[in-house]
Amino acid sequence: MSVLDRLPHTCNAQRRTRTQDELGGSKDSWTNVWTGRRCWRQPLSDSESSFAMKRGISVSHKVYFTENPQVDERDRLVFSDGSYLVRSRPIPDCTLGLGLVWKVTIDDDSAGA
Repeated sequence: MSVLDRLPHTCNAQRRTRTQDELGGSKDSWTNVWTGRRCWRQPLSDSESSFAMKRGISVSHKVYFTENPQVDERDRLVFSDGSYLVRSRPIPDCTLGLGLVWKVTIDDDSAGA
């Protein structure tokens, strides 16, 4: 059994719908895209974090999935310890040396769930 058969984390994906409130401001609501997907969340390395900051993107973690999670920048990933905004589309990645995985970068959702 490989690590990819027993990824250590589980998350849900939610998609934002932005509407206008009574005063003309925006109001966000979140609906589930999928739930209970196994994944592996890790902090970014110093070089990855530095590269993102040079591009003006706030990113704190990367998440690996064994299949394409079909999320984008409208979404957030919700873990048992909080929610994180998706900052990149899924990209195929082989750097784990364990086979093909899909990597998504995320950042802390300071607005909360």
